[in-house]
Amino acid sequence: MLFVVNKSRFQRMISIVRDDKTPKQKVPFLRIAAIGDSVTLSGREMSASFPATVYDEGVLFIRTTYFRQLLRETRINEDFITFQVTYDGLHFAGIQLSFNGTDLVLFPNPADAPQNWPPDKQTLFDFAEKDK
Repeated sequence: MLFVVNKSRFQRMISIVRDDKTPKQKVPFLRIAAIGDSVTLSGREMSASFPATVYDEGVLFIRTTYFRQLLRETRINEDFITFQVTYDGLHFAGIQLSFNGTDLVLFPNPADAPQNWPPDKQTLFDFAEKDK
């Protein structure tokens, strides 16, 4: 997964769609789908799409609060930011987040990605049935 987005637009859209505004929220993951010529950010209730340069499609789930804090604290003096997800993890602005923990989940094929993470029980059942 590899895409380039306008940094300020990306951060504004995250603040609009995020589901982690209250401590009681049970969906702490943000869904980032880079498909075609746009990026779509989704929470459970809302989503926002905007133009982006997508070189390699995919869907990434990342813990929203953690990701927002990283973006805010990272000194990025450019208008655009490049995000690359490899088998090592997520890379942007000189930062690498690895897949070692439970903060990142990647679906290289967008068609395989659920709408939310963690998926509901029916979605897990559907995945299990598809693998048979």
